[in-house]
Amino acid sequence: MTYGAHQPSASEFQIAKAPPTLNPQAGTLKKTPSETRWLGQNDPDFAKSGPFSTTIAVGDRNGALWMLTFPQHGNAAIQSDWLNEKLLFLRVWLGRIVSLDMILDVDTGILVYSEDATHDDLMQPCE
Repeated sequence: MTYGAHQPSASEFQIAKAPPTLNPQAGTLKKTPSETRWLGQNDPDFAKSGPFSTTIAVGDRNGALWMLTFPQHGNAAIQSDWLNEKLLFLRVWLGRIVSLDMILDVDTGILVYSEDATHDDLMQPCE
């Protein structure tokens, strides 16, 4: 696997303040370890043909914070995992062997880490 610096373009990742009226659906929430924040993820229908788009809403007890949009990604769900109460890990497959790993500071809405990974070890020659 090979990693390299990668600042996502608007066609790969968009972030905007969420409308304050956004209410999450309780059954679909992924909460932080201390349950002070949540995320709700809308995955695309992978039975249909791409490109695929995913939206993730991030909020806290006071309301919604951010809307994350991945307008065009590969045919795998976005991996979203809380690292702690303020850092969110995201892995986006851009294609068959290239992913984008990001860590978002949800307090500021700033990506504190962003690299692409080329999983060339997944591609083995035919024998």
